[in-house]
Amino acid sequence: MSQTDFVSSIKTIPYPQQRVYDKLSDLNNLQALKDKLSEPNVEERLQQMAAEGGESKLVNAFGNLRERLEQLEFDRDTVTVGGSPLGNVSLRITEREEPKTIKLTGEGTPVATTMWVQLLPSGNDACKMRITLRADLNMFIRGMVSKPLQEGVEKMATMLASISY
Repeated sequence: MSQTDFVSSIKTIPYPQQRVYDKLSDLNNLQALKDKLSEPNVEERLQQMAAEGGESKLVNAFGNLRERLEQLEFDRDTVTVGGSPLGNVSLRITEREEPKTIKLTGEGTPVATTMWVQLLPSGNDACKMRITLRADLNMFIRGMVSKPLQEGVEKMATMLASISY
């Protein structure tokens, strides 16, 4: 097994570094995002956007979005997804370096994973963010999961950059 890093592009967030850090360092704050995605009009809009993009896999994924969202649980340090074939899978904050880094470690994941959310100031009213996911993958698995993991890290960074802080 070898460690493989999946790194997002750098995203600019139009909020001060400390404000973004404060929100992301308490995972309870992500409950509001879950609630927003649960709204029927938002779900319909996401399905429509996926259909317009010709991405049938996304349309099918959004078909059970409500079910998946119901299985998400948050507390200050942990976000847990229940109901997977693997059982509960969690990301737990294991280190905070205010106001620049939040380190999360996977629990119940099929491979060892660590994720960092890195924040740097960009003037007084904005900051830059990058997400790095490190996974302990053997060569066979790496070939199968590299593309989806890279896409997932990029989508997560885009989503976190687009929320209101």
